[in-house]
Amino acid sequence: MNRRLLAVITVAALAAAAPAFAQSLTFSPKESEAPVEITSENGMELNQDTKRVIFRGKAKAVQGAVSVTADELIADYRARPGGGGNEVYRVFATGNVVMKSENETATGQAAVYDMDKAVLVLEGDTVTLTSPDGQVQAHKVLQYWANEGVAVAEGNAFAEDKTKHRLFADRLVAFFRESTPAAPAKKDRSQILGRSRGDINYVQGFGNVRMETAKEIVRGDRGAYNIDSGLATIDGGIKVTQGTNQLSGGFATINVKGGITKVFGSAAQAGQPGVKDAPRVRALIAPKADPAAR
Repeated sequence: MNRRLLAVITVAALAAAAPAFAQSLTFSPKESEAPVEITSENGMELNQDTKRVIFRGKAKAVQGAVSVTADELIADYRARPGGGGNEVYRVFATGNVVMKSENETATGQAAVYDMDKAVLVLEGDTVTLTSPDGQVQAHKVLQYWANEGVAVAEGNAFAEDKTKHRLFADRLVAFFRESTPAAPAKKDRSQILGRSRGDINYVQGFGNVRMETAKEIVRGDRGAYNIDSGLATIDGGIKVTQGTNQLSGGFATINVKGGITKVFGSAAQAGQPGVKDAPRVRALIAPKADPAAR
């Protein structure tokens, strides 16, 4: 196999592996004609028996405005179905991983992108995703399921919008809005996995949930925050702290735009459904961000 060709495929796959927070972190290698550059201090290794290529020592992959840097970049490849060369189907980045675009940055200690499942996983303590619109942070793992339009952050996680309202939880599930598809002549390069992605517009939290606003802190077992409307609901074991005032109950609604918080005995009393886990998220299983485990 031509090593230069494989290097180009590898970088394109890595660049496509970053759809974790906003549109400009993702583009299609098939549609991008930008030149690709890979650098590493300790060279590269190609193993045709295991079908793996490795770049070691401050490895950096750049294509257009997107870059991926890590201590080591690894790509697994296979023969294309029906012949016609090879294709990369899984990419690993290990050690001080940083993914950047013009406006967004994702960081962790390890990352893996499974192209068959369209799943990106970042692991480490701490894992972060930042953009001008806010930040998601976790101390264990952050997964992005492109086909579902869902990101899952685990381990003392929090999501913060640009107005500094924060939702903390053991596990956060963030949902991306579907933006209007562009006209065919101006096709958005983010449509690489069958959907056009927008920013996060809805977040759910489970376990030790805490909502922080400028005026108060609301604690509970489960929570949800609609970023567009500015409405949050917290369910189970509610404790509200407003300065020296303390309130408690079973269910709370918080209007962060209107500055109004209401506490009820239960969700039924509030006339609203309780916060429930999304069924489609329960079945998600992340691939390990560890090449040795494969």
